[in-house]
Parts: sequence; structure tokens; C-alpha cells
Amino acid sequence: MRKRDLMFDLIIYNRALKRFISFILSREFIVNSKIYQAKYQKEIKKKIEKFAKKPHRVMIENTNACNANCSFCPHGKMQRKVGFMSLDLYKKIIDQCARNSIDYVTVYGFGEPLMDKDFIERIQYAKQAGLKRVTTNTNASLLNSDKARELLESGIDEVYISFDAASEETYKKIRCNLDFNSTKKNILNFVRLRNDKNSTTKIYLSFVESDDNKHEVKRYIQEWKGLVDGVSVSLIHNWTGDIESKEFIYKKSLLRDPCRLLWMDMVINWDGKVPLCCNDYEAKVELGDINSQTIMEVWGGQRLELIRQNHLKKEFGHIPICVNCQYNFHYKSPWWVSK
Repeated sequence: MRKRDLMFDLIIYNRALKRFISFILSREFIVNSKIYQAKYQKEIKKKIEKFAKKPHRVMIENTNACNANCSFCPHGKMQRKVGFMSLDLYKKIIDQCARNSIDYVTVYGFGEPLMDKDFIERIQYAKQAGLKRVTTNTNASLLNSDKARELLESGIDEVYISFDAASEETYKKIRCNLDFNSTKKNILNFVRLRNDKNSTTKIYLSFVESDDNKHEVKRYIQEWKGLVDGVSVSLIHNWTGDIESKEFIYKKSLLRDPCRLLWMDMVINWDGKVPLCCNDYEAKVELGDINSQTIMEVWGGQRLELIRQNHLKKEFGHIPICVNCQYNFHYKSPWWVSK
């Protein structure tokens, strides 16, 4: 089994621990204390030295088309043109990842990846290029038997499935235009096929907790925990302020720290443009363009470096989408959750 970040996995798959971390990050007397800040700044410096040379992960948006309309997602507000990444551009990105020993890619962006007719070919190409960790996220509504078989045979390492309810009634409130029963059937069939084939593909379920579904969390975990490799109950964040999140109300008095996404992940949209991060779904901040630049040129570029310096100096007002973003106080945001 691949060596994984045990601390990160523990946080992702332990709901109580997530809530405890979120509680800590929302308490001024903890976050603003000199002891916390002194220790945390040392941790940030250490991680920056480790991750600054190249992306830990490259997130490749094969498409931003989506067949869902989810209550917690701002996709319906998106003004960005909808499209599919060309295979030539995709292969160029994968080849660069392989040359630079970037072994972790997620083929997924601000859309449903299975809407892409070339999706399986993309996964196969990444694995044939020698990448060690290739993952995707899907709502599983299009994961029929044929697609499930093809996906398992592609060699994909991890599949994260967004399925946010234990009942049809609740599912309709959250994923308004998808069918609960057929999607659940797809997931169960995918798990069965994986087991029958003795496939090494890991299957994880993701549940975004909201007022509409929080009463079903325990039932959901009990139902799925023995069937899949992990069940993650996530807390809502506000997508840089574009949607309301009652889970955490950002207080201006809280001291903010540099966002680790700037040193960890690179996102490449379907058209080759590189936005600031995965939360910049409208690509308001453009770091570069892989059509004319390399991954390493963008990663070491002046635009990203300037924004990193703004974060290190805690001058968040220079980057409008960062001003009201809650991700800095999300349970996945602390630098100490990753090795």
C-alpha cells in the first residue's frame, strides 16, 4: 500500500477531529496567541522550504461542464466558458509532470470529469507515463457498469465519490437534478467490481455536511464504512465569499496565516490557464498559461511569487479573492496537517 500522510488521512476521515480543528482555528485566544504564532511560523517556514521547488500536486481540469446543481457549490454562478481540455494539451501536462517527478495528479476541476469522452484515455496516459498517484472526484451519476469497468482497468489509484445523503428525500435537496437510487446503485456496483477484480483502486466517499443532511451523518457512516476505503464528512467553506457558510463565520480579528495551497497545488484549467488555486473557480487571478509556458515556469514565476510574498507579509488585501476566503480557517488548511 502506498505510503500516505497519516495525519492528513486521520483528519480527513475523522469527523470529530475535523470539528475540533475548526473550533481551534476560530478561537482568537488560540490563533492570535504569541505561543501559537511563534510555533506555527516555524512550521510554515519548514514546509515552504520543502514544497516551494515544485507542486506537490497538479490538479488538471479535464472539463468544467457539470450535470449536477448542488446547494453548496457556486457552479451555477460561473461565468467562465465551458469546455474540454484537448488531448494534446493534457499529454503535454502529464509529460511535464513525469519529467519533473511530480507524481501526484488529480484529473478533476470545477465540473464532472465523467462527462468527458476522453476521460479514460487521460487516466491511462497518466499511468503509462509512470505517475504514482492518479486520482479523480466524481458524483458517480454517470458511473454505469461499462464506465466503472473501464475506470478500474485504467489503473487509476483513487476515486473520490461525492454522495451527500443517506436518503432520497435529502439527496434531492442537495443534488437537485441527480437521481439518488441510480447513483447509489452505481457506487455499489463500482465497489463490487473493484472487489471482484481484486483491483488496487481505492474508493472514498465524500459527504459535505449542511443543515439539509446533518441529521443523516451517523446513518451514512454506518452504512458505508465497511464497504469503501474511507468516508469523509466535510465542512462547508465559502468559496472565497461567493456562497454563505454557516459553519464558520470569519472574524476579522483573527490573525491569518499564508495559505498553504500557494505552495502545495497547481490548478490547470481546461483551456490551459492557471488560476490562483482550486477555490478560484472563475479564474479571476491568472498565474500563467500552460499553452505557452511550462509548469515549472509558472510555479517559479513572478506572479505567483508576488502573491506568496503578500501572504507571507499578511497583506491579503492585495488579492481580492483572498480577502473573504474561509479556507485559511478550514480544517484542511493548517500547515501542520500535511507531512
